[in-house]
Amino acid sequence: MTAWADLVGVALLGTRRRAPDLGALPPAVRELAGERTDPADALLTAGALLTAYRRAGWQPENAAETLPVAESDSRPDLPDAARERLARLLTASRPELLAEWLGVVAERGLRVPPERLPALAEAARAKPALRGPVALVAGPAGRWLAGLNPEWRFLTAAAPEPGGGADDWRFGSPAQRRSWLAVALVADPEGARAAVTASWESEPAEVRATVLELLGEHLRAEDEPFLEAALGDRAASVRQLASALLLRVPGSALGRRMADRLRPLVRVREDALEIDVPEADTRWLRQAVAATPPEFWAEFGTPAELVRLTVQGAPASVLREGWAVVAVRHRDARWAKALFDADPGRADAGTLIQVLPPPERAKVLARLIRQARPEAVARLVVDLPAPWPPEVGTVLLDWLAGREDTRAVAHAAVTIARTVPPECLGHPLATTAPEPGSAPWRRALAETLNFRREMYEELA
Repeated sequence: MTAWADLVGVALLGTRRRAPDLGALPPAVRELAGERTDPADALLTAGALLTAYRRAGWQPENAAETLPVAESDSRPDLPDAARERLARLLTASRPELLAEWLGVVAERGLRVPPERLPALAEAARAKPALRGPVALVAGPAGRWLAGLNPEWRFLTAAAPEPGGGADDWRFGSPAQRRSWLAVALVADPEGARAAVTASWESEPAEVRATVLELLGEHLRAEDEPFLEAALGDRAASVRQLASALLLRVPGSALGRRMADRLRPLVRVREDALEIDVPEADTRWLRQAVAATPPEFWAEFGTPAELVRLTVQGAPASVLREGWAVVAVRHRDARWAKALFDADPGRADAGTLIQVLPPPERAKVLARLIRQARPEAVARLVVDLPAPWPPEVGTVLLDWLAGREDTRAVAHAAVTIARTVPPECLGHPLATTAPEPGSAPWRRALAETLNFRREMYEELA
């Protein structure tokens, strides 16, 4: 290796500046290269001979260890059409469609061809959003591959052993720790909480924040003492997250404290809602209203009655912003509907609409898109949290079908094509080919919808 590196160095510098050291070469190579009098000729000869020397002298391995055999997998194989579609998805650079396909395969309990797993693992290694979906379908062959390649350890995330696999939490990379905790909170919630509690004090702030974000997806009333303790965390971001989670816990002490602070400041007189705002601090008022449980307002009236009252002592918009946070945080449909009825074109419609029941959501959305400009609807579509109920998907596809070709509509079509639920894939936009000469966004919309429809049919 030293002789080869020396030859490469001479080649890079040039033989006028440095002569090759033939003394470092193997004797057989040195003898032949030494016959050349021109240094450049000697360098090239030595390089050619040393290359052949190294290749010819390579000893074949004869003591390779036998690899362990993967566990058997009893899941049924994919249909042939689905196997071909997987091959297309792996080369199509459409991770959102691949993730959806993997989710359906996992839901159906089908087995991905094992020869495709390395390509899936590599795709997931490059795109972390695919790791969870790939882990769900990997099965025993995935666990076997994860044992051979540490960069594919996320393949085992879908099936941690209760109490086991905690080494990923103690010693894993940030991505491995997050993957482990996300799965363990479902598979072994007590073990996950014990692991988090044991290491909490020694974790950096970003990890503590990540823990709270994941815990928020599986929040339980029993988490209140842990979150109360986190209110005294040294990091402001952690304190804010803990406070937001505590306010979601029904009957939490923090919610009662906020209600006690607000109660002396609120009165209803005739048709007016009077608010005493300390030091005219509307920012404080917005935060206090947002942090107070919705039950607090019952003694003053229903949501529909309160949003119609004249507000004295503070801007009505501040109260409504706080109530909107309450409606989303507590998923309170009565407050959400009352706020929509009072202000159908509100800026936070995309967030607030998710609180409504699916049929009511579709009605409100239909009313909004009749009144709003296409640009506003496009922004609303992007903000709408998924998954969408079929009623919402149908309303949005109908809206697209009647739109003219504009940039805003084309932008919205990308999101709609990816997000409408499978129940909407029988819509004429998904089953009818676009007319010749149609705008590119219409062709792309039809292609994506049709691709997804065929995908579901193959896996049915």
